Amino acid sequence: MMPRKSDPRVGELFHHVRQAVNILEDLLTQPAATAEPPPKVEAKPPQRELPVPAIPDKLAYSMKEVIKLADASRSMLYREINEGKLRAVKRGNRTLILSADLRDWIARWPTSR
Repeated sequence: MMPRKSDPRVGELFHHVRQAVNILEDLLTQPAATAEPPPKVEAKPPQRELPVPAIPDKLAYSMKEVIKLADASRSMLYREINEGKLRAVKRGNRTLILSADLRDWIARWPTSR
C-alpha cells in the first residue's frame, strides 16, 4: 500500500495553531500590566484585487450617468437590473443606482486575459 501524501496546508495550519498556543501561554504566564504586544504574524497578501475605476463621489446616479460612466447601453443596464446583477432603487419616478451598488457591480465585471 502506498503512503498517503499529506496536504501541504496541514503543516501551515499546525504552524498557525502552534503560534496561537504560544501566544495564549504567554498571556497566561505574564501579568496583564506588563504584557507585551503579540508578535506580528506575517499575513499572506490578499488575493489580487482588481482596481475599481474612479467614480465621482455621489450617493446615487441616474441611469443616464451610469450609462456614461459604465459605457453601457440603457437596455443592457435594465437587463443587469432584471437579472439581479445590479441593484436599482426608485425615487419617485426616477430609477437610481446607489454608489456602493455601482462600485460592486463594476468590481464583478469579468477580467480579460
